[in-house]
Amino acid sequence: MKKNKFTLGWFFISLLMAFAVTACDDEDDNVATVTFPEKQTIGGAASETKSLTFDAVADWTLTSSSTWCYFITEGTPAAKATEGVKEYSISGKAGKQTVTIGISDEGQDYDNTTVASITISMNGQEAVLAEVTRNAAGRTFKLYKKGAGDEWVEVSEKEGIEAGYNDFITYKAVANFRFAATNRPEWLSIEGGSIVGSANQEVEFGIKVVENRPDFSKYVQAGNINFQDEEGKQVYTYAVNYKGMDPEKMNYEGPGQWNWTVSMDGKTYSQTSSGISGSEETNNEYRKFVEYTITALNDEFEAIFVEEYQEYGMTMYRLSVYPEDNVNWMHMTKYDNGKVRITVDESSEERTGYVFVFPKALYEKIAEDPFGDNGLFEMNQETFTQELKYAYTENYLLMNFVQKNTSSSSDVAPLAVTYVDMMTGQRTEIELTKVEEEGIISDYGTDKIYSVPSNINNSLYIKPTLDGEWDFAAWMGDTDVTHLVEKTSNTEINIWLGDIEPLGQDIHVCFRQNYQNKIVLVIKK
Repeated sequence: MKKNKFTLGWFFISLLMAFAVTACDDEDDNVATVTFPEKQTIGGAASETKSLTFDAVADWTLTSSSTWCYFITEGTPAAKATEGVKEYSISGKAGKQTVTIGISDEGQDYDNTTVASITISMNGQEAVLAEVTRNAAGRTFKLYKKGAGDEWVEVSEKEGIEAGYNDFITYKAVANFRFAATNRPEWLSIEGGSIVGSANQEVEFGIKVVENRPDFSKYVQAGNINFQDEEGKQVYTYAVNYKGMDPEKMNYEGPGQWNWTVSMDGKTYSQTSSGISGSEETNNEYRKFVEYTITALNDEFEAIFVEEYQEYGMTMYRLSVYPEDNVNWMHMTKYDNGKVRITVDESSEERTGYVFVFPKALYEKIAEDPFGDNGLFEMNQETFTQELKYAYTENYLLMNFVQKNTSSSSDVAPLAVTYVDMMTGQRTEIELTKVEEEGIISDYGTDKIYSVPSNINNSLYIKPTLDGEWDFAAWMGDTDVTHLVEKTSNTEINIWLGDIEPLGQDIHVCFRQNYQNKIVLVIKK
């Protein structure tokens, strides 16, 4: 009988092998998963060159699967490529890349397409980055743009086409086969939504950057658009570019420009309008700052602050572009995605300010000579005085405000709180206490906050001084107690406290208009 030999040495060898396998598995598990760019389809004819743009998250290597599809670098320009100097593998660093691909006629068959794969490798992992289709001979596709005098001029695939910003830029396509546009970049908008053509039919179309997407329109964009036949034998790839929005134009989102009042401490910003009776009505009120979102080319924009004052009976201006003017009491703080916050310093005197924001290209022109032809001012032909240029106040002015004492208007509480005296049956008004705590003011976004004690009466009547429609909500801590409130008329509510005595927490009754908090009453526990 044969006996199996099992020695201690074999045991340790087996243990070592198991450890090695486990170690390899652990190492494989630690390899970070790479996010590869989306696969692209590129088409072209023999002797053409194409651009391939992609964003790599790590150092990369590109490899071509066919000898007729090669890479052209600075070391192998197109002229040398025709002499046989071609590269089939290239490498680079992480980031946004654009490489040039060459297409030769090597091994080309009549009326048959051939496809090569471009593979990208990163961190030991790989994926197909692009499929390059070499078009079959015998088919033609031409693209035209409008030249001088609106005549159509042929566009080469290497030249590419341009997308507009606000308006579509028009092109014309003609082919001897049925075709459709495919593989367009996500930032590109096509007029009518698609491009489809029949054989020998002239098809006009327009392209521009997608609307309402500042993340696209603020920046230069590059990509490809394909025109492909229905049989899949032909793919014509044109570079499509967007130059970015006009460097001297901008858009912004936020409250209106005019009728702002800033408190003397610089903490309250109120925007008013004239009421029916001629009195001022507060439409918007902000604490600590006013926020806007700016859309400008490459997020490059600067503020110009203007202080208006009177001297010798004339309106004069101080400008932040002149350091000696000391217009350093207005501020703009920039945040991501074009967000800015405007703040004003505390003051002991009334003063008037303007906050302008200009794209960098226009700002530099104005700052060079604010009173020149491209400057901030223009001549009033009736008064023969300099005044702020109308085109700038219409398109680049964020705020015009007066910083002044507003305490007199806020001394009168904008609501009345009463209860019914059980002895006399008469309404008795309760004295209100102004709440000055910064935390609660910031929470509600208004300084019209007042408090009353809860031990005066179980039933309180509250009448806010608000024109137009309003609604309300009541909270005790995180508990919604609006059900304790009854709207007794169009101008007054009644809150019943008897069911929850004694109060565990303060009750906040908030009055709102147009989704904004206007007045808050705090019923103290």
